[in-house]
Amino acid sequence: MKELDFLEKINDIDPALLDERSAPARRVRPKLLGRLAAAVAAVILLGGTVYAVVSQIELRKTDKPETEEQGIEAKTQLPLVPWSSFTGEIQSAGETIARQYAEDNSQPAWSSIAVNPGDCTVKFDRIDQAMEYIGLSGLKTPSFPFEDCECSVTAHGDAEGRVESVRLWAQHIVKNDIGATETVTILTENAPESDFVFEGVWTYEYPRDVEFLTYKTPGGLECRIAVLRPQYDSKYMSLDGYLAVGSGFYELNLGAVPVEKYDQALEMLHHWADALD
Repeated sequence: MKELDFLEKINDIDPALLDERSAPARRVRPKLLGRLAAAVAAVILLGGTVYAVVSQIELRKTDKPETEEQGIEAKTQLPLVPWSSFTGEIQSAGETIARQYAEDNSQPAWSSIAVNPGDCTVKFDRIDQAMEYIGLSGLKTPSFPFEDCECSVTAHGDAEGRVESVRLWAQHIVKNDIGATETVTILTENAPESDFVFEGVWTYEYPRDVEFLTYKTPGGLECRIAVLRPQYDSKYMSLDGYLAVGSGFYELNLGAVPVEKYDQALEMLHHWADALD
């Protein structure tokens, strides 16, 4: 797919006021889960090592009365990438994380200056700068060709400075109103295991109807899609796409999508998945 074609698809959406309630809060974290059945697998070559990659992603709606939260959960398996395969300046992140743990300057979680000592985050003006900072061969470049973008890379590790995961986050603004947010997560050889869970949560106060779809790219990759329609009075909805390809887990959130633009937003997700094929 050509970048200009993709740009035209997105710019056809009319500007709309952002309804923050329609975009669920996000948190990314690996969990200790039972291994998934290797129903659909691909093989890639990365840094001289062959990895078997399960492309199947399981989606489900979650319900947690104890925390007054509902949400969606996507789980899959990812290859554990050798830390030596990351050749960019991110290699220094482990030292930063170890120092943060040693200094023990943690603040209460509610503090505006609270910092997780296990995270080392670096912000960038452009995605190519973030990709260079990571320096991982075979990592797909996020497929939104926009200049208006906020971008960061977070390395997460333990007190010994062993980096367990790397996450690239990019938020793009379309016509200054509708947001498209993409995250790419890679697990390193220091991760507890290859099972990976991505969660989106919202409160019971703002319930949603959830529909799960599957889209196959021309190359046979499986993209799972969650369609979130608010049960309360709202003119907007959101769509989330999930794709495990190569060494990364990719997620695209389209928030504040006018209900009448559903078909167009779904087509955007298809183009996004095709671009990562």
